Amino acid sequence: MTTSGRPFPKQIYTRPAGLVRRLGAMMYDFLIIVAIWMLLGFARLPFLPEGVDAMNDHAGPGFQSVLFLVTFGFFTFFWRRTGQTLGMQAWRIRIQNSDGRPISLTQSLMRFFCGAFSLICLGVGHFWMLFSPGKKTWPDSFSESEVVYVPSDKEIARLNTGDETAEENRKQGKKKS
Repeated sequence: MTTSGRPFPKQIYTRPAGLVRRLGAMMYDFLIIVAIWMLLGFARLPFLPEGVDAMNDHAGPGFQSVLFLVTFGFFTFFWRRTGQTLGMQAWRIRIQNSDGRPISLTQSLMRFFCGAFSLICLGVGHFWMLFSPGKKTWPDSFSESEVVYVPSDKEIARLNTGDETAEENRKQGKKKS
């Protein structure tokens, strides 16, 4: 796959994201997508023919295509821009290439369709990470990308302090010997 953009910052602190974080982010994003779909449905109401019951109206392929494109556009925009949808930001996870760069449009398309297929298969593709050595889901594998946990600045500072404390303890241990 092709890579694009500059690498995301703080790569040395990332680690593979766990299943609970991924599922939490999916739930948040699902709620956002449903809200967007509702807004599109309300925006469509003035354009319905006179006398059509909006509650029993069967949306045609045109409206369903719009919903599909908006959903794909939502994920692609965030994945390519920051590597994080709004739900992923809340759960502190990010999609990236193995070299830390944002994913390409082709990778977004692969992730989107493979993720949908995984959900159709009752989430088997996402639970696959529990048995995968690299904690990779089907969308990760097929799009040649990875989902990583991004620690907060506070966690990074604590990690750095821990490293400095460990280094000081080692130095003091050598002085005593």
